[in-house]
Amino acid sequence: MPKGHHYGRQRQRAYTAEYQRLYAYSFKSLLVSTLGPYTIDSNSLSTEHKRLQLTESDDGIRIMTFTINDKPHQIALKLDNSSASNKLYLTCPYCQQQRHHLYAIKYAYACRSCIGLNYACQSERPKERLMRRIRKLRIELWGYDWPEINNMFEQVTYWPKPKWMRWKTFLLKREKITELESRYWGLAIPQFKTMFGDQFMPNIL
Repeated sequence: MPKGHHYGRQRQRAYTAEYQRLYAYSFKSLLVSTLGPYTIDSNSLSTEHKRLQLTESDDGIRIMTFTINDKPHQIALKLDNSSASNKLYLTCPYCQQQRHHLYAIKYAYACRSCIGLNYACQSERPKERLMRRIRKLRIELWGYDWPEINNMFEQVTYWPKPKWMRWKTFLLKREKITELESRYWGLAIPQFKTMFGDQFMPNIL
């Protein structure tokens, strides 16, 4: 069952993961490319969403124009010169705000705010949010390749210290994860007992 979709309840929200994105950094080469027509290499976009015309305004700003449903949609490419990273942003055709990415909808491109999209984590229950946080902290400490990194039935109490870390730092980080695991099971056990009844293992901790 996808996040944000709860049994017995009609889903009201639309989520970002359901829409194809345009990422700003993927167009950085167009800042120095020859003006003219280009095609985005993607099997998930319609023909109109893939074809663009690259032009340049009088003040030197590069603009991508997509003609979708016979209407032009202009997306400006703007660099953030105020930071050392010099990040590239896409300008939303509707609100004109600078965004890291835009979303492809039926007849246009637009930002998350203009479309009214939500992140899946916004619909997470407290238990799901805790589980995601625990897994994130585990990965930061032991890495993606550590066995049982995502298994919530395996607690970190006896997991070893990474070689590169000081004991004091490690113990603080592990204690934090252990605390969150305890809070997680405080929420999870009643739910499991409701779901599985007598078949649930009461002594898993």
